[in-house]
Amino acid sequence: AEFSRLAYKRIETIEAHKAELNAALQAAGYGPALPFVGRSLLRGRDFWSYALGAINAEGTAIVAFRGTQPQNLSNVLDDIQFWPRRWAGTGRVHRGFLRAYEGLREQIDAWLDEHKPARLVITGHSLGAAMATLMAARYPEAELVTFGSPRVGGRGFAAHFAGRTVRRYVDCYDFVTNLPPPIWFRHVAEMHYVDRHGAVHSPPPGLMARVIDRIRADLSYAWKRTFKRGSVWFRTGADHAPINYVAAVLGKRVGP
Repeated sequence: AEFSRLAYKRIETIEAHKAELNAALQAAGYGPALPFVGRSLLRGRDFWSYALGAINAEGTAIVAFRGTQPQNLSNVLDDIQFWPRRWAGTGRVHRGFLRAYEGLREQIDAWLDEHKPARLVITGHSLGAAMATLMAARYPEAELVTFGSPRVGGRGFAAHFAGRTVRRYVDCYDFVTNLPPPIWFRHVAEMHYVDRHGAVHSPPPGLMARVIDRIRADLSYAWKRTFKRGSVWFRTGADHAPINYVAAVLGKRVGP
């Protein structure tokens, strides 16, 4: 969860972020972060997708993908290009998510070929979770841990994850986890559901229990936070925030 949050640090352009990130990794027993920066040309401008990699002395490598940056037009375009397309594996996947991942694939593959880690964990939040899912489909030995992930592919793609180690966290009212609509797209694993108080449930409660929990969450948030200075106006947006996933996994959630 913390790797997924730290992936938003702009270490590729901001030195202070780089120092902060590497200090956090060192405290956790990992070496310095290696940034992977994807670039694609669109109408004469560069647009970016991003991930970071780090490895510890025991040979555990983590690849964490950054989620959507609203000011990054490329990220927004990747999010909305939802019509399915074929890829190298079985089934079809979200066109935009695949475009974002393909901009990083060769760099990450080369890094893993060089280090040959004993254990590989792939993670990310939001768009980062979608790219992490695509990468994990190519690395069957990897563990996949996602936060606020949208749906990435159809039934054929989801079949890649049968019997795999996958932890897909959904924070209560997080709207991104309901996108794209399930008319064709499917999630790759059963959710780890975070209730309105921040408790993680696996397996998740039933549909009706989740609906009631989300209604109560929305009402509580509207009463205590909506229109308050410094707050996201709607619970569904607040539940998507990376820090709220970290707090839930740590059991330290506070607030409505």
